[in-house]
Amino acid sequence: MMRGELLSVAEIARLLNVSPGYVRKRLMRKHVLSPIIVRRGRKYALRAKAEDYSKKRSKIERRALRELAIVSQEAELYEKTKAGISRC
Repeated sequence: MMRGELLSVAEIARLLNVSPGYVRKRLMRKHVLSPIIVRRGRKYALRAKAEDYSKKRSKIERRALRELAIVSQEAELYEKTKAGISRC
């Protein structure tokens, strides 16, 4: 396996915009990013797994934001202005 295919805990954390502790405790321990490769006491995961998780998480976030926008519009939390920009 080439080094370019593996990401360290710190690299995964930067990619996902989370802490290294979250990567170790939540993603690696729960086997979200399995298989985990241990070399010289350091943990690595496949780049493809980390990128797939990132895409999946982005999809979930976008869906949640769309739902929030729909609920906000239905509740009329924002009033429309002549310029088409909403105000709270």
